[in-house]
Amino acid sequence: MTTPPTPFRKGLRVESVTLVHTSGEMDTYAFNTAGLNILSGVRNSSKTTTLKAIDYCLGNRDSPTEALKAAVADEYVEVSIELTLDGTPTEIRRSLQYGRQNKVVLDGNEFPVGEFSDRILHKLGWPILSIPKGIQATTATELTPLTFRSVLRHIYRNEESWTQFADKEQEFLRRAVISYLLGFAPTRYSNHDFELAAAQRRLAQAQAAEREVYDSTDRAVAAVCENLHLPTPRSEQQVNSIRTDLRAELDAVVRQRSQLTSEVEQLVAGRRQEGDAGAVSHGYDATLSQQYEQATQNLTSTAETAAGLEQVLTAHMQSHNTVRAEIARMERLLASVDIFDSLPVRLCPACEQKIDIHREHPEGTCYVCTQPVTEDQRRRRGELEKRSLAAEADDLQEVIARTSRDLDQAKADHRHAQSTHQDIARQLNVDRAARLAPFMARLEEMAAQTTVLEQKLMALPAIEQMLTRKTAATQTSQAAQDRLDRLKQQLDETPTTGRTPIDRCALFADRMNEFLNRHRDDVWVGGNVAISVDDLTFYVGTRPWSQVLGAEARVLFFLAYSRALLFLASDLGEDCPYPGLLMLDNPFQQGIASDVVHEVLRDIADAAQATGAQVISTQAVPVPRLSPGIEQIIMPNTYIGEPES
Repeated sequence: MTTPPTPFRKGLRVESVTLVHTSGEMDTYAFNTAGLNILSGVRNSSKTTTLKAIDYCLGNRDSPTEALKAAVADEYVEVSIELTLDGTPTEIRRSLQYGRQNKVVLDGNEFPVGEFSDRILHKLGWPILSIPKGIQATTATELTPLTFRSVLRHIYRNEESWTQFADKEQEFLRRAVISYLLGFAPTRYSNHDFELAAAQRRLAQAQAAEREVYDSTDRAVAAVCENLHLPTPRSEQQVNSIRTDLRAELDAVVRQRSQLTSEVEQLVAGRRQEGDAGAVSHGYDATLSQQYEQATQNLTSTAETAAGLEQVLTAHMQSHNTVRAEIARMERLLASVDIFDSLPVRLCPACEQKIDIHREHPEGTCYVCTQPVTEDQRRRRGELEKRSLAAEADDLQEVIARTSRDLDQAKADHRHAQSTHQDIARQLNVDRAARLAPFMARLEEMAAQTTVLEQKLMALPAIEQMLTRKTAATQTSQAAQDRLDRLKQQLDETPTTGRTPIDRCALFADRMNEFLNRHRDDVWVGGNVAISVDDLTFYVGTRPWSQVLGAEARVLFFLAYSRALLFLASDLGEDCPYPGLLMLDNPFQQGIASDVVHEVLRDIADAAQATGAQVISTQAVPVPRLSPGIEQIIMPNTYIGEPES
């Protein structure tokens, strides 16, 4: 016998939850996917833990201890759920072991828990949106993702959120989630308003920067132009015009200066010709140039003569010193001859016999060997050489004296030639100055004009760079204005299809009033619920719900809100992200009578059967009389530690 196929149900349906013990044993709880499932049992019997296990598998980023409490985290190593996403069977597993706690396994594929939201939204076919991080889109400065977890907080109502829409939820997120569930968030959070506001802020900043740049640039350009006596330009085109005028003026000055220089050169050439002819006119000596040339030659000649004589004198003095040294050497030689003549011979150098100088020997013979001896000529030769060197020294002394006199005269001639050269040069400069005097003032004036014009031309690139800042600021401001205009045009052209947000809010409020009207005689004492489409504030009567309702009425209010979520698909159509799942943790809150809660649960069970939705609730009080569509699950485990309902 084949199992009949599971009917297609839009949204999420949890088929079972499995908790794996550290020993390997598993606790599995199966649920009815269409109707009310009540988890019952004594305190600490894992009722709330089961809902927290489902929540943990659906992308909770807390640690296992924070998400499931320490006693459960120590008891189990893994939790998993079997569910359907838009009718597609899916398995999600989360490890409780250290090192893998931030991973999610979806149908066998492991990925970081931070990626879970986009993946499950994609599987459900729900839109992935970013919303302004602030109540007013026009004042928000950044966008933040609208995650699956934000929507789940309105579907999973835990014990801390029976008096508010979601536990610790910011107002801008609450509005986004409600508009998301009602199906008009993609239109409201197309972020045209945010982009429009951001574009307006960028335009305001660009315009402020443009004004500041214009002001500072105009002041700087005006100061430079005033200092240089330039006309103040307002654009780069005006700078080019000023540059053209300055270059034309500079070219004219250069031409005039060249022409005047040519006239001076012609005048100097004419004076030279007059000098060649020996003519003197207007008090000018035309021969000064020739005199200066001759004086220069004479100065060079005397300098060379003096230098040559200095070299000759140095050479003669060196030779004289050499001769004097030779004379001294000869004197030492003659003295040594006398010394050795007086030395007696006492011992024969050959046989070592003693020799007596008084022994008898013939006159004129040697008293040693009795051979004849001749007269000693060494002294006469030495004295002759000494006389020759003395004569040479006298000659050198005379040459030195004569050369010294010539050198003194050459130096005197050089000094005179140098003085004459300087006098003629001075006269020549005076003469040239006198000749050029009519032109000097004009040449100096032209040089000053050239310097001023070149300085002005050098300042123009800096002025251009300053004006470029104005152009860039204007372009930035214009680009911001163009983007703002495009966004406004896109906003005007955005098509509106399907039910309007007002109709959607009205239908949702009617569904809540349908439920609350049944309980006007017990807990509900307020008026009808209405929803403001602008800020999605829920009004009871004429005032916001948070200002009217007490604690018991708030619980009933959120039960009505949860029940109305079951009818989203049937009331608003397929264009809303239909959850198809409610998890209500201990709806017995704030002192509401048990019979009222039982009646509410039966009403929610009927709504779940009618819509094909799934509701999972926990309660510690006796279960009401079972009605069709209500399935009770007795929780067997009891934990010692943190108490739960």
